Amino acid sequence: MLKWTIAFLLAGICYACQPIEEQKNNLSTPSPTQQMQDSIQAIYARTDFRQHPYESAKKLVLIEKEIKELGGGLNRRQVFEYVQTLLNAGKTEKAIASILQFIKSLPNSENIHDENRELYEMLAITFLRKAEQENCIENHSEESCILPIQGKGVHIKKDGSTKAIETYETILENYPSDLQSRWLLNIAYMTLGKYPEEVPKKWLIPGLASKESATFPSFRNVAMGLGLDIDALAGGVIAEDFDNDGFIDLMVSSWGMLDQIRFFKNKGDGTFSDQTESSGLVGITGGLNLTQGDFNNDGFVDFAILRGGWKYRTEWGILPNSLIQNNGNGTFTDVTIAAGMYSERPCKTAVWLDFNADGWLDLFVGNESIEGKSRFPCELFANNGDGTFTDIAPKIGMDVVIYSKGVSSADINKDGLPDIYISSLTSANQLYVNRGGSSLEDWRFEEIGAKAGVQNPIHSFPSWFYDFNNDGREDIFVFPFGINAYKNQGGEVGLDYMGMAFKSELPAVYQNNGDETFTNVTKEMGLEKVLHTMGCNYGDLDNDGFLDFYLATGAPDYRAIVPNRMFRNREGKAFEDVTIAGNFGHIQKGHGVAFADLDNDGDQDVYVVMGGSFSGDNAQNALFENPGNENKWVTIQLEGTKTNRSAIGSKIILSVTTSKGEKRKIYNTVSDGASFGCNSLQQEMGLGDAASIDNVEVIWANGSSAAIAYGALEMNQKVKIIEGNSSIEVIPLQKLVLKADGEHQHHHH
Repeated sequence: MLKWTIAFLLAGICYACQPIEEQKNNLSTPSPTQQMQDSIQAIYARTDFRQHPYESAKKLVLIEKEIKELGGGLNRRQVFEYVQTLLNAGKTEKAIASILQFIKSLPNSENIHDENRELYEMLAITFLRKAEQENCIENHSEESCILPIQGKGVHIKKDGSTKAIETYETILENYPSDLQSRWLLNIAYMTLGKYPEEVPKKWLIPGLASKESATFPSFRNVAMGLGLDIDALAGGVIAEDFDNDGFIDLMVSSWGMLDQIRFFKNKGDGTFSDQTESSGLVGITGGLNLTQGDFNNDGFVDFAILRGGWKYRTEWGILPNSLIQNNGNGTFTDVTIAAGMYSERPCKTAVWLDFNADGWLDLFVGNESIEGKSRFPCELFANNGDGTFTDIAPKIGMDVVIYSKGVSSADINKDGLPDIYISSLTSANQLYVNRGGSSLEDWRFEEIGAKAGVQNPIHSFPSWFYDFNNDGREDIFVFPFGINAYKNQGGEVGLDYMGMAFKSELPAVYQNNGDETFTNVTKEMGLEKVLHTMGCNYGDLDNDGFLDFYLATGAPDYRAIVPNRMFRNREGKAFEDVTIAGNFGHIQKGHGVAFADLDNDGDQDVYVVMGGSFSGDNAQNALFENPGNENKWVTIQLEGTKTNRSAIGSKIILSVTTSKGEKRKIYNTVSDGASFGCNSLQQEMGLGDAASIDNVEVIWANGSSAAIAYGALEMNQKVKIIEGNSSIEVIPLQKLVLKADGEHQHHHH
């Protein structure tokens, strides 16, 4: 009864957001938002939480009931499962007490060899999680959890890290080659302000606090003062001007099945306001990832919520995605069912593209199939142009069966049609070239992954297309999740920091050769590193006209305390790690990442969703404010008429003359960025030391590959180009000062 009541109440709140006339007409039928909510509640009600790997709070209740019925006397395996669930559910003190009590009851408790080793490792990480909870979360500051831990990030409550150090040192005395424990020991010393001086020499991992580049400015984490430090779990983010007022807003999700999606409106005065309730989003929940595009061409950006994924032994990962329509009046409606998009499949990735260049955005959805166990083909929802979609994937052979983790799209061969790249967790990645057709009946995609040389890494997660060297061709970036090194991420990252051999798969940077083949240039680009990644995105942080990128770690394991990493593009010749110099090395689990100019000052800020997967692994999101630079910039908003209104897939080419009189070209393709996290669809382009923009050209995503020239353009301003108009419209930019020291109410899990 309770579940039904909650669903009804949540849906009722949304119902109250509808216009009165609509309410009258809908008294008998539930609102579209309520219908979706009811469907998710029904799935929630039938979920077996005893087997759920991540909903640990629900699982804990069931385990404690079992223990009560057993009347104690648990064996080692049962104790281990119980303690692990306590930790995963965030009940850290209870987990510590239970492990200590169990260790005490063992006949050879002092011996940490073999069967007791796992218990000591569990104890150590539980102490470290306690330290995080008491310091990074409960006494949160802008410096919390950012490597190297210093200033206000140093722990005030020292008990957790002190006991973690003692336990890790005991483990290392017995297992000196346990690199993960060694890595975590160094981190624990750092949280107490004792790194590197007090770390025993034999266990020291040097260089964790040294800046890789002295020339990159430090970005301050200002989320807290703006009330944007949402304390929740893994999720997605969209940075977008949803109400067309000239200021970028934030839409943020948390992946718990009943976790509320949140909408923060940029008020244009340096502050953000939580408009979740007034926007009709109450009751719209969940989502590990989000992706945006104007599917009905009404000039207001809509978005999709991707809910499922990580389908292991049980059915809990099979959830419907949602299509959320922006009503243009400050409210949103879940239109999934009416649009013909309702589908229960495990999925966390999708990409908007106009595959047949008919002026309407389609959605390619990457689903997760596990060979021999489950079959959930990918979907290609063709836009019918009337607010509805049809899945044509089976008809045209795009119902790909693959463990899809990232999907991205771009035109790799300049034929005017967007192609699709699918990264897979368990097999070779695939590249589908769009061969076109005269109607949906004979449309064709050809898979050329092997021929193109873009199949690695085998255990891939996020991917994106971008032209890293400004040669006018779309390159591919794809990063591994490190499924084999998954439980030993700290150890692998430690080996990398020490310059020693590691087992992790390498990421891949594929440079486009212009003939539907690619060359792997990972080594030349300086990226032969341990870079296990989930969330990610790219942008031009220093406005030099070359795109940089941020990698967020995301691994569920509590021991995966490794920094998220920022890489700066050195003129398309190499990537330089600027994680520490830029203050980006957050050691909580990064997920959705968005690059966007939130304060209209011409440089990009970075918002990151920081929580983990387990229900107790909450953490506050971060917003890194760009301190600015001397380089020039221009922000360009494209509006399609024949092309889809968002102009997704269109390419901007800027011809500039530098201050030294040299000519160069800068390329950007309109998209929301990488496969996990969403940048704004307006193109915020750095120009380096340009003296002038001599010409702006646009290749509109309308099936033609011809560039339309719009002539010269002033720098350091925002403009709008409408397809079919020869003139460029200047949009006044109201620059803001983010009031990052405001006294805001913080939003907790």
